[in-house]
Amino acid sequence: MPVLTAKWRIGPALAAAALLLGTAALPAAAEDKNADQGASNQPAEKHHSKAKGAVVGGAAGAVVGGKKGAAAGAAGGALVQHHKNKKAAKKQEQQQQK
Repeated sequence: MPVLTAKWRIGPALAAAALLLGTAALPAAAEDKNADQGASNQPAEKHHSKAKGAVVGGAAGAVVGGKKGAAAGAAGGALVQHHKNKKAAKKQEQQQQK
């Protein structure tokens, strides 16, 4: 079995990142259409998956820094999603108090 070089690992990582970024753009376009209808009918904040954040961060880290970069990227991605969830919960709590 041949040893995989960095050149061979970058291709699949870039393809995975492009796929994830492409699927993230579709809901954003739908949200833009809903924003034109007014602010009276706002849905609840979306839950941000820590696992998905870890996968995206790990893929980006693998491209940049190999195995150690993948671990750091996965941890960072999960932290970003955790922060988004805390921010959304705080915003929802403030709206309920009003």
